[in-house]
Amino acid sequence: MNNEIDLREIFGVLWRGKYLIIGLTAFLTLAAVLYLFFGATPLYQYSALLDLSTYEVKGKDVFALIEQNELIKESLTGLVDHPGELARSAEVNTLDNNDSVLRIKTKYADPKICRNAVERIGVTILETLSENRYDQMVLEKKRSEKLLGYLDETVAEYLQSRDKEITGLLEEDPIYKRLLEEKAACLLKLKLLNFNIGELTDSPTLDAETWISGQDETAKLVPVNKKFYLAAAILFGLLLSIFVLFIHHYFTKVTGRVEKD
Repeated sequence: MNNEIDLREIFGVLWRGKYLIIGLTAFLTLAAVLYLFFGATPLYQYSALLDLSTYEVKGKDVFALIEQNELIKESLTGLVDHPGELARSAEVNTLDNNDSVLRIKTKYADPKICRNAVERIGVTILETLSENRYDQMVLEKKRSEKLLGYLDETVAEYLQSRDKEITGLLEEDPIYKRLLEEKAACLLKLKLLNFNIGELTDSPTLDAETWISGQDETAKLVPVNKKFYLAAAILFGLLLSIFVLFIHHYFTKVTGRVEKD
């Protein structure tokens, strides 16, 4: 019996406040319509692929490099007055089928800034990887030069320890031949390293310029799910109006009891 009375009371409250429910829901729905069609700022999206296969690095290593050096934040500094929002919208992910290809994506209200942000992030990643590769090559060059010096000393010591003629050593001695082969391989490696270091020194931004020139020119408008926003406005209007009705009903009921007492 109590349940039946409670249900009647609930339906009674809702029926008496039907105009509030309709009015508040209609107001919020209208506000959502006005915002979607007249007040909402258009949002643009731009994405590009960055192939890092020539750098022989994996996506997880690039992500660690990005986080460690805060590359996204650094690359967007000066592009807009408040780069925090733009930096938060930026996404850098690897492709599902290729760990060496990155997809860089940003969202922003200005399509030109959106595209420039992707370019800046990509260029910063390429420049950072080039710097790391350059440092590794310089370090490898020092190691190779040290190894070459060691091989020269070893060859000289070995020749002094043998009583055979040099021509005989060149033709027959396997140890001497192996030392010469190691020395030749080290010299070849040094030449290649010097060539690659020279290329990086002469054209440090060549990869970045090539990548930028291959990008699409336009950013795409991000579609807005208007039905979702309208449904959310209607649902919120209904819930808010019902909440207001029952709060008012509760306080009215409590006040009436106090006055009777």
